[in-house]
Amino acid sequence: MMIQSIMIITIFCMMQGSAVSAEVALPIKSGEYDFQHRDAEFPDSHGFPVRVTIHGNKITVINPEPYGVIPSGVLDQATLMWHAKTSQWILGHRNADREAPEVGGCSTGPNVIDFKTRIIWTCEGGP
Repeated sequence: MMIQSIMIITIFCMMQGSAVSAEVALPIKSGEYDFQHRDAEFPDSHGFPVRVTIHGNKITVINPEPYGVIPSGVLDQATLMWHAKTSQWILGHRNADREAPEVGGCSTGPNVIDFKTRIIWTCEGGP
């Protein structure tokens, strides 16, 4: 009975390790970067520049100067999460955001960050 219990625990731990290793690796190193903050309602607008600080999987988005009704200062502090359903990186605020039915733009879900184009897609700060 003890051996069976140990085997079950071992298998469970191996399965948990596989789930963690299946997480997509963050495609950017810790540091400071320039990104664009863009409104999904106006995808052709250039938006405005923001400074992004990444430390591990934590992100801070800073607006260096006011843009329309968007004030200067910290716009968001979040955790970078992989949203498997849409194959996109998101700015999550709680673990449930990983499973959000919708993400990005003007959905009810978290904002999307595109590391290739260096754009954070939101639903604020249009043209």
